[in-house]
Amino acid sequence: MESTKAPKYNPQKPLMLQFHKAVPDFLDCIDTPRDYLERCLDVIEKKEPKVAAWVCLARENARTAADAATERYKTGRPRSLLDGCPMAIKDIIETIDMPTQMNSGIYKGWQSMSDAAAVYALRRSGAVILGKTVTTEFATGAAGPTKNPFDYARTPGGSSSGTAAAVGCGMVPAGLGTQTAGSVVRPAAYCGAFGFKPTHASLNMGGIHPISITHDTLGTIAGSVEDCWRVAHKIAETVGGTAPHSGISGPEKLGAGIKPSRLIRLYTDGWAEVEETTRDCFEDLLLKLGESDIEIIDNRKDSHVAELERLLKGVSPIARTITQYERRWPFEHYYEQWKEKLSQELRKSIEDAKNITHLEYCEAIDQRKKIRQKISYLRKKCDGFITLTAAGPAPLGLQNTGNRSFQIAWTLTAAPCFTLPLLNIDGLPTGIQLMGFPDNDKALALHAKWVTQALLT
Repeated sequence: MESTKAPKYNPQKPLMLQFHKAVPDFLDCIDTPRDYLERCLDVIEKKEPKVAAWVCLARENARTAADAATERYKTGRPRSLLDGCPMAIKDIIETIDMPTQMNSGIYKGWQSMSDAAAVYALRRSGAVILGKTVTTEFATGAAGPTKNPFDYARTPGGSSSGTAAAVGCGMVPAGLGTQTAGSVVRPAAYCGAFGFKPTHASLNMGGIHPISITHDTLGTIAGSVEDCWRVAHKIAETVGGTAPHSGISGPEKLGAGIKPSRLIRLYTDGWAEVEETTRDCFEDLLLKLGESDIEIIDNRKDSHVAELERLLKGVSPIARTITQYERRWPFEHYYEQWKEKLSQELRKSIEDAKNITHLEYCEAIDQRKKIRQKISYLRKKCDGFITLTAAGPAPLGLQNTGNRSFQIAWTLTAAPCFTLPLLNIDGLPTGIQLMGFPDNDKALALHAKWVTQALLT
């Protein structure tokens, strides 16, 4: 009989699938993509009633795609490194064979006539598009029904709630999310998954509902750094970035990780909200990195780091001003035409955003520019930055999707970041965030791979 209790988190024995490890068995005909898919569907059958990660599943379409991938492997001609990989797609990303409803009554039953650019790229790679996953309302409003797979009374985070939960509990090996504040890495951290927010605009955003044109970023959630990278790389290789960005560059396989020499530890506004147990675990992790001859510097050791911390103070309202000002269309139109179909939370947010002046927006943009300039200067001083991904494990309750303080800064900077599920706080996953420099995604991914391997072995 299936237990009604959520499993405890163990970073040494994660529930997640790692697709890249399955590919050699496909090539050797020891396993097949169809059998792999059926195992995913079995896990969904068992866990979905409690987790509620999915809006809809295209089971038969997925089986057809998996059968085609199986035949390609039998003949030794897979389309790509992702051929046969079951994928979860956040439900603000358009799919030709399933509705895109965005957790909104306005779009109930709405179906696009085409795939989003990223979904198109994944289908061309042979990936199996299994279904659409729960998002908060338009990825910015009220929460959905998804529960944290490690404690059903806790949030999975938002807004990429369903994708993170589905990956974290082993329903699928990988999926797509989006981030405008912290919506890829926060839910991934809460659900015990790896999350990758690439450099802004380095993945094509075509066919994805907009919020903030200068902050919206397509990201990947998966069971490993390697799979996060391979999914992102294939999208960029096939459809490029969001113009004029040419897209992520680098190898399709990461290979061995590379140890960073020096990391800047950032506190930011989030540190004041961190629970004591989480603080202690994170400090222990930093000590272990130091024992591996990685130099950790902070605002006490470098005046430029101290200046960056000063610039980042109060960064959340700066980012919110930019996001909400840029969100005026289409949200004010929704408010005017279908107000009764918007949640009270989103209606209030749209009303408040109308009070943001052009001057306030320009001042926020100017502050963002100063932050980005300081980060650019620090490129010559370190390999990257490290913080917690969130102030602790996922909070209780489903309406509050968690604190954004640690994630929002690196969305504002346009620079890439990973969340790595390396901490276990009382049986709940808690991520650490490794951050890099704009258009230095490959180096960050290699550092993230090394850190993960070093701390889990």
